[in-house]
Amino acid sequence: MFKDFTPEEIKSVLGITFAVAVRMLGLFLLLPVLSPYLKTLEGSSPQLIGLAIGIYGFAQAFLQIPFGYLSDRYGRKPIIIFGMLTYILGSLMGGLATNMWSMIVARFIQGFGAVSSAMIALAADLTREEVRTRAFAHIGASIGMVFALSITLAPVIAGYMGVPFLFFMTAFLSTVAVFYLAFFIPEPRVHAQDREIKPSLKNFTLLITDKNQIMLNFSIGILHAFLVAIFTVIPYELVYNYHFPKPKHWEIYLPAVLLSLMVMVPSTIAAEKKGKFKEVFLLGILSIFLGFLAYYLMGNFLGSVFLVFFFFIGFHLLEPIVPSLLTKLTHRDLRGLSLGFFNTNQFLGAFLGGLWGGFVLKHGINYFLLLAFVLCALWYLLAYTWFNTLQSEGKLGKSSF
Repeated sequence: MFKDFTPEEIKSVLGITFAVAVRMLGLFLLLPVLSPYLKTLEGSSPQLIGLAIGIYGFAQAFLQIPFGYLSDRYGRKPIIIFGMLTYILGSLMGGLATNMWSMIVARFIQGFGAVSSAMIALAADLTREEVRTRAFAHIGASIGMVFALSITLAPVIAGYMGVPFLFFMTAFLSTVAVFYLAFFIPEPRVHAQDREIKPSLKNFTLLITDKNQIMLNFSIGILHAFLVAIFTVIPYELVYNYHFPKPKHWEIYLPAVLLSLMVMVPSTIAAEKKGKFKEVFLLGILSIFLGFLAYYLMGNFLGSVFLVFFFFIGFHLLEPIVPSLLTKLTHRDLRGLSLGFFNTNQFLGAFLGGLWGGFVLKHGINYFLLLAFVLCALWYLLAYTWFNTLQSEGKLGKSSF
């Protein structure tokens, strides 16, 4: 995986990967166990439980752009460390919370340090273009493994140690990540006099109207809308329609994640070294479409398993190359702000995916499949046209797809 990386790049990618994985633990590790735990807190109600779970993503979505802009202006590491410290504070408060409102405040503070865009920008700054996609693949693989391990281990850990222990564990791991980032990862050497584009609020308009930014923001938003919608609907279907016990769900998720990660590695290398970005990108969309098609045609337990497997393959084909393309097509002096928009769309997509999944659970699976087919077709056509435009402009290598 690290062939052709320099020792400095390996050290930087490993440190950033660990920090990103710890951040995702705050979301994934708590998802399977947080809702039942919140019901035991003083002042609990269904509305406040939903608020406590969702406010983390809400804060993340609307603060990615400011944090990305600040990382362009004042440097990556200071902004990342500040955000990680607020995450540590929120995690400690969550572990100590005894009522719903203190938990809601804790979850907001956890999400306040929205440094995903600054972390990805730092990874882009510290890696050469020829290895950058593989660096993002490494980060994407870590997220997939965190997701799989969280689903598997969170109920067990919470059962033995309690949910507050999960908050304290993520706070400790985040402290380790902050120490590593502070002392072992360099700040990119981009000085004010070296900048071609100065940090300015005018850059917002520049990025909002850029067609490449629009396409890639749309792609990450729809990808994460699918992720959250599928994992809102499918676990419910497995338990209540197919009577598959919840403690055994990992038997589906873990093999699906591992298989998709094995597919991701050669596809990422093909995209990066052979210029096959278009092929891999479109194949990822087709894989997601095939998952929905299998579920539609079978309409049973096996169909839901195929949906999970095909989705994860598509997800891990797309997850590393979408941010890589963004950094290739965005000026280096705008990466932080650009990735702020990017991550905002990612979290907004996840929020809308949750709303979509809830609507489907109430009104029926047909609303799930119909909209999924339409979105996949629209996404494929837009991506196909966009890649042809990039190739005609000479921004990507020619492809035969």
